[in-house]
Amino acid sequence: MVSSPSRHVAPVAGALRRCLTAAERGSSALLSLLVPVECAACRVPDTVLCGDCARSLRRATSVPARCEELAPALLEYDGGVLLAAVAAGLYRGELAQALLAFKRHGTPALRDELAAALGRALRAALPKSRPHAAVWLVPVPTTSAAFIRRGFDPVQELLRWLSRHSLLPPGARPAPVLGRRRAGFAATLRSLASTALFASRGGQKGLGRRDRRARLAGSFCVRIPLSARYLGFWPVASLGRSRMSGRLTGRRVVIVDDVLTTGATLREAKRALEDIGAVVLGAVVVAVVPEAPRQAGPLVL
Repeated sequence: MVSSPSRHVAPVAGALRRCLTAAERGSSALLSLLVPVECAACRVPDTVLCGDCARSLRRATSVPARCEELAPALLEYDGGVLLAAVAAGLYRGELAQALLAFKRHGTPALRDELAAALGRALRAALPKSRPHAAVWLVPVPTTSAAFIRRGFDPVQELLRWLSRHSLLPPGARPAPVLGRRRAGFAATLRSLASTALFASRGGQKGLGRRDRRARLAGSFCVRIPLSARYLGFWPVASLGRSRMSGRLTGRRVVIVDDVLTTGATLREAKRALEDIGAVVLGAVVVAVVPEAPRQAGPLVL
C-alpha cells in the first residue's frame, strides 16, 4: 500500500472541510471497486500509483532545483535570466506519467503525490517569509477547452490541497488572479474539435519556441475568477475589478504551473502581471522538460 504524502501534515480544519475530505476519499475508494484501475507509471493493476512508482516519484522530486536554463524563453539573448524558475523534478518517468494521468482523470491519490512535490519546490524557492513579506502564488490558468474536457484546473487543485493541509511556505497564499482572454464560443468549439489532432502532435509541448510565443501572445489578463468572487475561496474574493490594479501594484507574486517547456507560457504570464503593477519574484513548476541532449543528466542548480 502506498503511504499517503499527507501522513504528517496538520489535520484538516473545519467540520465542512473534514466532511468533504472524507466524502472524497470514500467516493474514490468506491470508484476503484467499480472501475478497474492500474498504476499510472508501470500499469500494475488495482492501484493508481504502486508503492515502487510512488517512491521513485518522491525521489525524483526530493531535491527541487533551478531550471530556467532549460527554457529558452526565460533567458535573454546574452544568457541573462528574465525569470527565475524552480522545478520539483524532470518531466520523465514516473513524474511525467503521474502528471499526465492526473490531468486526464484528476485522481485524488495522484493529486496528493503531485501536490506534495509542488510543495517541496515552493518551499525551496521561497525563503522563510516574515509576516510582512506575504507572497501570492498565482497559478497559470487552464484554457476553457481544457477545463470543459477535464472539469477542473490541475494547478489550482494542487494549490488547494497544499493550502488545505497547511503545506504552503509561510506567508504564501494562492491567488488565481490570472485569466485567459475570452476566445468566444465558436473559438472554444474549434479548440475542442481540434483536441485529438493537437494531442497527436504532442500538444503544446510539440510546438517550437516561436510557435508557442505567437500562440500565447496577449492570451493572459488579470481578473477575478467566478469561483473567487462567489465562493470566497481566495484572498482576492472581496475585490472588484476596478480595485485590482491598485491592490496588485507592488504585490510580490510567484507564478505556478505544472510543466515548463520553452517558458513561453510563464513569460506571457509575467508580462500580464507586471503590466498591472505586480512584482514577479519567479516561477515554480512541478516538472521541467529536459533538453534532448540532457535527458540523461541531472537538473543542475
